[in-house]
Amino acid sequence: MSFSSDTLLLSTKLKIPAPRKNYILRRALFEKLSACKDMGVVFISGGAGTGKTTLLTSFIRETGLKNVCWVSMDSSNANVYSFWLYFTAAVNAYWEEDESLLEMMRANTDASHMEGLLIALINRLCSEEDCYMVLDDVQYIKDEVLIRTFEFFLKAMPPNFHLFLLSREEPPVYLGPLAMSGRLLFIDGKQMQLSFEEGMSFLRDTLKLTGSDRELEELNRYAEGWIGGLQLSVAAGQYSGQLLRAGGGIAVNYLTREVFETLTEEERVFLIKTSFLSYFDAPICMKLFEGFTESEFEQTVEGLIRKNLFIICIDERNNVYRYHNILSEYLAEQFKKIPEREKRDLCKKAADIFLERGDLEEAMNEYYEAKDYDAVLSMARTMEGRIESWNCLDKVPLEKLMEDADLAAQCFMYNLGNMNMDRCQDIFEKFREYYGDSDIFHIVQFAEGYISHSDCILPEYHALTAEQIDCLPFGQGAKAMILVENSAALVEKMEYEEAESSAKKAIQISKGINVFVEFFAYTQLAQVYEEVGRMNDSLACYGKAKEMFYHPSMMSGVGTSYYFGLVGVYMRRMELEKSEETLEAARLLMDSYHIRIEVAEVTLVFHEAEQKFLTGDIKGGSEKAYGILRQYPSLSRLTMARLIYELDCAGNLPEAMAGEFLEELEAALNYREQPFMRLLRARLLYKRGETEEALRETEEIMKFSRLHTNKLRLVEAGILKIFMLTGSMDKNLRRRDISNLLKEAIHYAWEDRILMPFYMDREVLIPLLKELYEKENGKGAMTPAENNFLKEVLAACTGRASLPKETELLSERESEVLAELARGITNREIAEKLCISQATVKTHVLSIFNKLGVSSRMMAVEAGRKKGLLKT
Repeated sequence: MSFSSDTLLLSTKLKIPAPRKNYILRRALFEKLSACKDMGVVFISGGAGTGKTTLLTSFIRETGLKNVCWVSMDSSNANVYSFWLYFTAAVNAYWEEDESLLEMMRANTDASHMEGLLIALINRLCSEEDCYMVLDDVQYIKDEVLIRTFEFFLKAMPPNFHLFLLSREEPPVYLGPLAMSGRLLFIDGKQMQLSFEEGMSFLRDTLKLTGSDRELEELNRYAEGWIGGLQLSVAAGQYSGQLLRAGGGIAVNYLTREVFETLTEEERVFLIKTSFLSYFDAPICMKLFEGFTESEFEQTVEGLIRKNLFIICIDERNNVYRYHNILSEYLAEQFKKIPEREKRDLCKKAADIFLERGDLEEAMNEYYEAKDYDAVLSMARTMEGRIESWNCLDKVPLEKLMEDADLAAQCFMYNLGNMNMDRCQDIFEKFREYYGDSDIFHIVQFAEGYISHSDCILPEYHALTAEQIDCLPFGQGAKAMILVENSAALVEKMEYEEAESSAKKAIQISKGINVFVEFFAYTQLAQVYEEVGRMNDSLACYGKAKEMFYHPSMMSGVGTSYYFGLVGVYMRRMELEKSEETLEAARLLMDSYHIRIEVAEVTLVFHEAEQKFLTGDIKGGSEKAYGILRQYPSLSRLTMARLIYELDCAGNLPEAMAGEFLEELEAALNYREQPFMRLLRARLLYKRGETEEALRETEEIMKFSRLHTNKLRLVEAGILKIFMLTGSMDKNLRRRDISNLLKEAIHYAWEDRILMPFYMDREVLIPLLKELYEKENGKGAMTPAENNFLKEVLAACTGRASLPKETELLSERESEVLAELARGITNREIAEKLCISQATVKTHVLSIFNKLGVSSRMMAVEAGRKKGLLKT
């Protein structure tokens, strides 16, 4: 402390606070503040904990601003005498060992003499050198005499003197003249909010947090740019929301002392009794509080906003507001202290108001808070399966929920989407208890394998007829869910057209009603198309699903099925970079949302093993496959079918595993007839020497696949038959059949780029593919598109280096003809220039068309340029 006479000054109030360690550089605000020497006043406004002081102290340090003095105000400085005494003591540092003016100020106890002293102070401040004064927490300036003297000072303030005013509220003095003269810089609470990038830097670099990106990003969004909110959350030991409900004593004490206790009693009551609303406006509050007028609402809200109380306007046109997340949470704790009956009455009244407005989601939430469960169920029925109702619906006691099978089914799907498997199990068991083996039970039965089976085998699910679905006591949303499940069951029964129709109908019903069901309908349709080899259509469906994947209403766990399905299509097409990227996205999703469901974990490792097989890492793929069985010894061999196929193709399938698969398949009726299972059975029987049975099984699948236009299984069956023919039949007959089978496989595979089956049996196919390439190249027996795909197959099976270089695709003479085509001359002119007949030119042109996969001169020239066959 320094003192003279009987007046004590706290020296700590006159010191510039040191900026916190590792402060973030707020470059955008620094750029604004850099104009301070041209300003009379820089007014920085923001609520408690918005970083006003740190902003200014870090700016001073970073820029090396000179001649800065500081006063940290509190309520004791709210009178004219104390304020100007501290003000003078602060600027007294500018004058070396001359305290005459300070002594005069100390000696003055009469406010009527203050203007004379201020004239002396102003005259003393005049100089050629810029000086800066920071007044922190000027919201304490409320005294009328002090305001009058301060405004007098501002009017006469010398141009070399610059004030920084930091406040939680609007300016206590009139700054109009400064604003009109362009000498006022105003930084408000909105500008003080941290950007998302600044928030992450604050958490990582300043607070030194080491949480995951997802945790810190969630915390950053929760704080909504409030730097104090981030600090409170961390101080309370929370990396996510609900820090106050978790008992964050530091946060509660801070908000109580720094925010709540600064308000009037009327303001506190208003805040508490509107805290349970997700948004509010004048009409809502007028109906909520008896006798409350629109002008009273406006005065109350404007007063709170002037105090920078973290009230966010979400609709400026209609004056609709909400509270900042952290303030809202604090107020929610205060709301709990209201008598129970009063709380329910407020919630019920709010629910009626929202219902009258047509805001069904908010009405439903408020009826729940009022514990009016009948009203909640009624509202859910009104919303007809919309996803917005599911969160509230899930809170209803289970016994009450089961009174309506439709709503209970929706709640089941909600929890399945969020991977809340314990809750799914409870609802599943209630369905079994209430509805036994009825058609109603089928709506949840499809998920039994995810809930209660450790072998990952889904139970056999019988598809319902259209009549059965129509008779179910469900709304459109639930019926759309049944149609999705029906589609999956129909695929298992190889009724592909019906499966496609069922999924499309689910899309049609759910569109605009429930994005979650629509999402799953599209992914199911994608799986139908994948099963029959329509990979292009499958990718288009996943593209549609992706549009919904980032919808605000989408649940966290749905991404696993989306990513795993997409990986399968990319693998069929040997687009391995894309499949690896998609697998990585699945890994990150499972880690971020802590998804630890056995089916999902097995599927991830399953695809990781496949990825290794397809990249040629046979050892790594085999180890992954064996590792699954070691980790999950009860896992059904039927769920391993694709890996068993890949192990066999790689020559690494143990006989015991093959035997276990065949034995288990014979007993599984719902799997036994599926085409891929039959093809794998045929392959394993052939390896055992049962060639006749293997060929018969393969022929039946080929016949079935041709009949039902299942391109994928037809390609797989054709390649399997080639595999068996290479070592089983008369040489001449074999060559002819093999050639025809290979052409057929290419014919059905090229459009959708079904490459994986060729790659898996590449050791057998490579010489046959090369022979076909040499035989067919330029002959016209295969279409240009098929010839191009044949090259892709060779590239996939042998590696790009083994293919003919693009410049070798055309003969020397064909290259010459292509060059002349590029000049746009006729066949006759080409013949004359190259000294060949027109018939020969025509032959070369057709050969060029065939090799480049085009049908016109213009397309040939364009393709030639892209492939580097033409000199530019």
